[in-house]
Amino acid sequence: MSHLNLKEFHSFLEQLIEESSRDGRFSIDKIISAIVTRYPERLANVQAQINDLGLRALIRNNCRAKNSSASTGPDLFGHYRLGKRISVPYHDEHGKLRWDKKRRSDLSFGDLDEILARWSDRPTRQSQERLDFDDIARKTQPYRNKARSIGEALQMAQEDGR
Repeated sequence: MSHLNLKEFHSFLEQLIEESSRDGRFSIDKIISAIVTRYPERLANVQAQINDLGLRALIRNNCRAKNSSASTGPDLFGHYRLGKRISVPYHDEHGKLRWDKKRRSDLSFGDLDEILARWSDRPTRQSQERLDFDDIARKTQPYRNKARSIGEALQMAQEDGR
């Protein structure tokens, strides 16, 4: 339901409440029966929008639950303390350096190389994140030609016991 539709429906409800309270005592049942009998098309429209919102919320929650419970083992990136989305540098069509967020499982070897190359642009203190990226680079080095992403390479490394 858009903000405009919500405001319109809110003012519509306020008008109905005003009308019903003029007749005497306030009653929710009177307002509901007025909406159902006098404005069935408006009610159907609101019901459809509410159903859509509810379905979206259910689907979103279901997808979150599936993503979090689909993996039976620990996350391959879990012990590296990296976020689920990682800033990756790239150059736009004008050659200017930009940063974009990527899911950590979709990182490519080129992305990892760019991230490591950009560490010189950052402060010199060796952060835990830097150490984690160095460890990822070390573990995935033998799988650069075999895997399409860092996630796949980490999985291969884990299977090989590295």
